[in-house]
Amino acid sequence: MTQPLVSIIIPCFNAADYVGEAIESALVQTYSPIEVIVIDDGSTDGSLEVVRSFGDQIRWETGPNRGACAARNRGLDLSNGDFIQFLDTDDILHSDKLQQQIPHAVERIPQITFCRWKSVVCSDDSGHLHCARLHHADAIVLAIQKIISTPAPLFPIQSLREIGGWRENLPCAQDYDLNLRLACAGATFWELPEVLVTLRRIPGSVSSDMVRILDEFCDIYWRAYRGLVRDGQMTDERAAAFAGGFANHGRVYLRLGETEKAIARFRDAYRMHPSGGLNQAYRTASRLLRRLLGPIATETIVQAKRRLARRVSWNQ
Repeated sequence: MTQPLVSIIIPCFNAADYVGEAIESALVQTYSPIEVIVIDDGSTDGSLEVVRSFGDQIRWETGPNRGACAARNRGLDLSNGDFIQFLDTDDILHSDKLQQQIPHAVERIPQITFCRWKSVVCSDDSGHLHCARLHHADAIVLAIQKIISTPAPLFPIQSLREIGGWRENLPCAQDYDLNLRLACAGATFWELPEVLVTLRRIPGSVSSDMVRILDEFCDIYWRAYRGLVRDGQMTDERAAAFAGGFANHGRVYLRLGETEKAIARFRDAYRMHPSGGLNQAYRTASRLLRRLLGPIATETIVQAKRRLARRVSWNQ
């Protein structure tokens, strides 16, 4: 039986210190056949020289800086693969990633199969394990509640083409938007419970700017919400999940000192569902506080309690 071709698409912008390791992690995959496509997005720091050093082991292209999503979409245009593996330059594929994932991905088409991942700070060996912990039958609710990191899935190329690929005007939260749009288009997800990707978090990167990410979520949510309403696909459960997401974002805004944005998100939550997302965003005791004292006082009390608990833990 012929093995499906996997296209590994790597967008690159000013990542000379990291892009070589990302490309190497693609080339040492124990699975074949693969093609590695690197799209240099107008780098000015020597990244292109690193990319060129791999010679004919990869396909590459360079052009003006248009953003990571535009680079990924260009990679899609050039791809010959049956499946697409996206890889950012600050991330690493484990050598057996495709070998382990492809059999499940092929068996479950058109489901999107994804793995678990580990995040580290730059080259530090310590880190945190991540998984989506699938527990919901509705893929849209799952995509609202869980973030699936960019390199974790193997995408059937047809699924990506059906939704028009990545939204090119998004500076962040791009993977979340992609997976939510896929779910709204009818895609479902299946988790392979193996850690097959390492994400390297670089201080100062777009992914580390939480306020900016939360700002983008507002547009992502409303686009998806209105599309589902328009198409007659909105359910009470989905509306409650959107509201819960907004309520959670409101809580994070409060912790970051963005009170006006927090209040706006709490209002959005009530616009989406009569519950205001309280059941998803708060535990039972905190929900009672929220109803009695409002969101600002509640968050102040909850955070004070958490700080006290940490101090007690440190002193033991």
